Amino acid sequence: MRSRFIASLATISVTSATLVGGGVATASAQALPSFLPQQLIPQHVVDGVVSQVRAAFPAEVWAAAGSTGMVFRDVSGGLRDGIVREIDGYRVSRGLGTLAPDAALDAEAQRWADRLAAEDAVYHNTALLNRGYGENIVAAGTHCGAVCLVDLWKKSPGHHENLVDPGYRSAGMGIAYSAGGKVFVVHDFSY
Repeated sequence: MRSRFIASLATISVTSATLVGGGVATASAQALPSFLPQQLIPQHVVDGVVSQVRAAFPAEVWAAAGSTGMVFRDVSGGLRDGIVREIDGYRVSRGLGTLAPDAALDAEAQRWADRLAAEDAVYHNTALLNRGYGENIVAAGTHCGAVCLVDLWKKSPGHHENLVDPGYRSAGMGIAYSAGGKVFVVHDFSY
């Protein structure tokens, strides 16, 4: 009974974090919900349970927790912003500069992402590459959020090379969804 009650509190805490955080679950209960007396369950117990619950699921599940049916959709620009943050943070951690946004590359990357999603296929924009640009493409299930998508690039030697190329100064991104439910992300790089 006690463990079921604590698990319920963890669910309430995660749900509260989701609602208060605007749809993104952080799964780190800052305090018990106001309708529960603080003296009933010590905060460290709730924090411990929430940490265990959080550890039981991959990060991309938590990234998607605020969306309907546990599916991550880029309805507010959150996926795009998350990918940019992940890439910029990764570059800075390696002593490189962040990438400036490029509206023309955004438009080109979006056209390419739309094409790939419509065809449900992944292949590079050779016309873009022949003009001296770099390109990373990834397609994944919509359960894969920003961290997951960028991790896929980090684990691929050619994509990783683009992420850490010190010559790149700007980038553009396109995000599209296939009818089959995959997310397609195209990230173009410019010197």
